[in-house]
Amino acid sequence: MADEEKAKSWWQTLPGIITSLTAGVTAVAGLLVALKQVGWIGSPQPPATPAPQQQQTSQGAGASAPSPASAAPVAAAPASPPAAASHPVTLPELREYKLDTATYTLLSATLSPQTAEKDALRIQVRMMNNSPHDANFGDRSFRLMLDGVPTAPNSDLNELVPARSAKEGAVSFVLPRGTASAKLEISYADEKTLIPLALAGPR
Repeated sequence: MADEEKAKSWWQTLPGIITSLTAGVTAVAGLLVALKQVGWIGSPQPPATPAPQQQQTSQGAGASAPSPASAAPVAAAPASPPAAASHPVTLPELREYKLDTATYTLLSATLSPQTAEKDALRIQVRMMNNSPHDANFGDRSFRLMLDGVPTAPNSDLNELVPARSAKEGAVSFVLPRGTASAKLEISYADEKTLIPLALAGPR
């Protein structure tokens, strides 16, 4: 009987021993974790760096962006010299010229800048065809004399004037900037004429 009671007592106390051991191991593990966190054992871990937050202005949400006036001033580009302006050319008092069966009348003339070194002279002309046949009205009848040297027009004028009728057109020439005078040569059939032109602009 005594042996049976001893065996029974042993089995009754075994769960208590296991529970006590489990509690002890849990307590020791918790203590080790706490000591490691405070740096008493193991290498201390650096504190976590807080995530950067969006920079806020000291003036609050109502602050406005800096005005463009506070930006660095931009240097102004140097002013370019004024371009030469177009101006009318004074025509001679005699503006009507009869050559064979054609009559040419100068209506107007304008001098305009074309490039930095060249000007364009545009002359408006009327041709009256007094012939019973059609006649050509084109660039080949006009030349601009510069110091005695003839210059052909670049206007591509090429019209057909019916018999006993008139038509207007423009002839254009390119000449050096600063040309003060020139002569317009008009030719038709076997006749020609020279017309002086003062090209200087108004002062």
